[in-house]
Amino acid sequence: NPAPPRSPVARPAPRCTTCAAAASSPPAWAPPWPAAQSPAPWPQRPLRIMVGFAAGGGVDLAARLLARTLADALGQPVSVENRTGANGSLAMEGVVRAGDGHTLLFGNTGSLAINNELFPDLSHDSLRDFEPVGLLVETPFFLAASTRLPVTSLDGFIAHARAHPGRLNFGSGGVGSAHHLAFEQFRRALGLDIAHIPYRGMALAVQDVAGGRIDFVMDGYPTIRAAEAAGHLRMLAVTAAERVGWRPDLPTVAEATGLPGFAVPSWMALMVPAGTPEAIRQILTDALAASLAPGAALAQALERQGLPPRFRDGAAMRAFIAAERARYAALIREAGIRPTD
Repeated sequence: NPAPPRSPVARPAPRCTTCAAAASSPPAWAPPWPAAQSPAPWPQRPLRIMVGFAAGGGVDLAARLLARTLADALGQPVSVENRTGANGSLAMEGVVRAGDGHTLLFGNTGSLAINNELFPDLSHDSLRDFEPVGLLVETPFFLAASTRLPVTSLDGFIAHARAHPGRLNFGSGGVGSAHHLAFEQFRRALGLDIAHIPYRGMALAVQDVAGGRIDFVMDGYPTIRAAEAAGHLRMLAVTAAERVGWRPDLPTVAEATGLPGFAVPSWMALMVPAGTPEAIRQILTDALAASLAPGAALAQALERQGLPPRFRDGAAMRAFIAAERARYAALIREAGIRPTD
């Protein structure tokens, strides 16, 4: 098999002189240093960030921007490796197995909050085998329809779907992906009969909605704005609690449908393997917090790409992931979603 694709290495700029049950179980890897002992100084060599999604998507884009920032902050090159498959699980497994103290995970809603609830037999667990460094991005989904549909608003799309039950379809990045479950929340709340078509990544789904082969997608702004600009799809609404500043013309789903409080965020976070010394995790947390401060270069770069920066530290992120896992576990159970759907 061909080796997984790697990004060009982000090199540092010159510098003058770096869930309760799951949490209680032992990690599935052996750390490369004795307990209570951390290597000093750190990092001692280049770092690698594993991403479980294809190059060109929103998660990959954010990871590459982060890699450049960490290279400058820590004084070591940082590369991004796309190890795609199983909704990000292969990358998580790769980080667990690396055990080298210099491989990090950049995950999202799907890989960190959904996978263990949808695939209970996974060998790794997002709360047992990893520790959060911090949140990087929290963004809504954008609902977009093919311009071949006779609709110009979310109200019009809903009316069209109700007039043609079972005739419309929705493309996601795979069964159990964050896009799929966001769609399920939307579909179930409105009682719509729309078929789900899983793809091996959102890039392919966006290509097909832009080409008129499917009807509807929900994705992050970076991956669909080019198709909108080319006139191949039409954005209808956002799943945020309020309108977003860079697209104030788009209503929220709650506003357009009257569903009170409907909001579905998508988020991305940096993780380290369980057992990583706290001093090392703190180095990364401090670098991440500084890079996401208002006006910082990374925060501005993310904003330009339609990826709103938001920082939460490791402790807050652990509680957040646990809450998200519980929420998605209930949705998966209630909707009867199975990996073979």
